Amino acid sequence: MKVTKADLLWAAISMVIVGVSYKHGALPKGVLLIYFIMVCLFVWHIVSIKKRLKNGIAVYGTVVDYHENKIKKKHGWFPVVKYTTETGREITSVYSVEEREQSFNIGDDVLVCYDPDDPLFFYFSNRQDDMFRDYYRFILFGGIIAVLLAVIANYI
Repeated sequence: MKVTKADLLWAAISMVIVGVSYKHGALPKGVLLIYFIMVCLFVWHIVSIKKRLKNGIAVYGTVVDYHENKIKKKHGWFPVVKYTTETGREITSVYSVEEREQSFNIGDDVLVCYDPDDPLFFYFSNRQDDMFRDYYRFILFGGIIAVLLAVIANYI
């Protein structure tokens, strides 16, 4: 996993929020603030992905391989698809969303949509919700935890 400057900045901001809220005896509120900021960032990311998907150009591609995630507890697959852009450029790209099982056979023709500004970015035309599934899960389950934390904080 590549760590970016944004990741480091977010880690520093989170540590400051936790430290300041702990010092003032309001750690649950600090954690809720971090959750709220994360939700805002995830919503912004979902909106930016949806804008990117609107520009997608549909083409047929071929599943040529699978990249295997070999982490013991989280074993999964990333389809590798080869397709040709409108400009004739041949692209071989790995799908950015992990699957629990191989949903295609190697050699299957699939309809994908790619971003003309970044042809390596593609999604399966009938599965665009895959792109934000994990964000929605975090918002839902994190929201449940945040509400429970707020309730517990009021009784302590």
